[in-house]
Amino acid sequence: MRISSALSSAVSGLAANAASVQAVAENVANANTPGYRAVRVRTSSVIAGGGSSAGGVQVTRVRQGDVNLVREFSRLIQAEISYTANAQVVRTADDITHELIDVVA
Repeated sequence: MRISSALSSAVSGLAANAASVQAVAENVANANTPGYRAVRVRTSSVIAGGGSSAGGVQVTRVRQGDVNLVREFSRLIQAEISYTANAQVVRTADDITHELIDVVA
């Protein structure tokens, strides 16, 4: 796997995390709104193809059921953990790139 592919996958994951946090915020803000149906974020893996395409995460938003604040905060914690992991991949790719530049220079 190339560094750019790992970086692209991590950035895709960060975007998916942002979508999850946005959905949680929307659900919490509208928890007491009559008739409101909760937003759920479904994610699926995008498999890397041959050549230069990188894998990643595809996000789909669906409306489903009532808001449950316990579940929403659980989803927020999951998004935070996933964000931390994806951010670490970005930092590691940056460190590796700097190391390679130092070796070549």
